Amino acid sequence: MKENRRFRRRSLLFELKVSDKSTGVALGRVANLTPDGLMLVNADRIVDNSVMTLRIELPELIFGKATIDCDAKCMWCKPGINGKLFEAGFQLLEMGELDIQTIVALITKYRVLD
Repeated sequence: MKENRRFRRRSLLFELKVSDKSTGVALGRVANLTPDGLMLVNADRIVDNSVMTLRIELPELIFGKATIDCDAKCMWCKPGINGKLFEAGFQLLEMGELDIQTIVALITKYRVLD
């Protein structure tokens, strides 16, 4: 399967909590992140092609923001390696310029070096 990524996936030193902005329900934690998308590790299966409004909690204020709120489309969801959790790939939709800059700053400061 050909990957259509514009950016390299980056793991972060911190686990970022993600919730459904509409309901406040915790969804899971970010496993890796790009300005275009993220992989979420979560306890429940997420329906492919579903669109949600995510709230990503930042480890500190970045550009005055404590969270990033964005619409995201679940591109795929599969059982994780341990068989207890799921991994879900999300495409971030219609991100504002400040949110994109915030993600880039977050990755630059907190990425796991390779």
